Amino acid sequence: MALDELSPKVLRPIAGAAAWILLGLAGIVGAGWGYGLFFASMLLLAGAAAALALLALTRAFDTERLLGSATWLGLLGAWAYVWAVGALAGHYTLETFEGRMEFKWILFGPAVLAALVVLDVGLYRMLVGKNLPTWNRYRGVIRRENANPQAMRRTLVDDVILHRTLLSVSGFRWLKHTLIFWGFSLMFTAEMLAVLVREGFPAFGWTDIWEVTSHPVRLAFDFVYDFTGLMVLVGCALAIGWRIAVQGTEERKYTDTPTAVFLFLVVLSGFVVEGMRLAALPWELHGVSFVGSLFAMATPAATGPGSTAYEVLWLVHVLGSCAFIAWVPAKRLVHSCATPMGRLMHSQRELLAAKKHAVLTGLMMRRP
Repeated sequence: MALDELSPKVLRPIAGAAAWILLGLAGIVGAGWGYGLFFASMLLLAGAAAALALLALTRAFDTERLLGSATWLGLLGAWAYVWAVGALAGHYTLETFEGRMEFKWILFGPAVLAALVVLDVGLYRMLVGKNLPTWNRYRGVIRRENANPQAMRRTLVDDVILHRTLLSVSGFRWLKHTLIFWGFSLMFTAEMLAVLVREGFPAFGWTDIWEVTSHPVRLAFDFVYDFTGLMVLVGCALAIGWRIAVQGTEERKYTDTPTAVFLFLVVLSGFVVEGMRLAALPWELHGVSFVGSLFAMATPAATGPGSTAYEVLWLVHVLGSCAFIAWVPAKRLVHSCATPMGRLMHSQRELLAAKKHAVLTGLMMRRP
């Protein structure tokens, strides 16, 4: 796409990001600005999601106000996200040039940035871009008075949260899908919040509680990481075993072995790294890391942080995690998001009837 074809909606946040990069490179803004913008983007996007939820799941509040609020909150949230990336990129690039960045973080920064860009672009194309033509074609017949909030809420619970439709087909497929979907989703959400606590708090000048291994907040994150990681690990193991069991049958088309193996290895390497870290600490400092503690029992203390083995495996795990994030839009895992959205739309029989009526009316009017 040529530069002159880009809309102001795209150019403005890009220009803003470029400005934040320059400010970071000049040393005018520090990491606190970037994490502050990131936190603001999370709040704004959460507000947009809440407005959309009220619009789709209830009949409360004025429709136009909800639409307007969701649109502006979403746009501002997206802008703040892009600006945050720009501010952090500028700041950490300056830190690198001035020799204050460790080698592993120099590798990690571009890797996670590239992974998030690929993820964001891929999800937008899959979930938004492919559906925009349909939305533009039928938006005139999509009215709130034709919506059925009760059916939407029921479908949200049954098919998005609990996956009851899949459960009715196969309890085993439901179990592995639920473990992977919710384990990965909750782990990713926890990591987004951990970024603010681990990196943002010190950047704001607050106490670095992440370094206090016995702090309740740090313990809460340790437990969530272990619990969700175990969910994913078990889910992937079941998926790999099921793939072997259905070899040569029709059910093979519902498998995604590369994704299951990839995710299994990423999570497994994370537990090994955690075990290496914990093995270098007294047992009473293992906290609530119940899975990591098991790995620590089989790990020599000499392989803790600072050792070559630890640093190498840490890089393998982190870069593998970034690669998997970028992999998500390319494989079947993205359908874990797309399929629930389709089911939510199909629950709206009145809207679908209005759409069919509009199509038939258009066809009748075209007849000679």
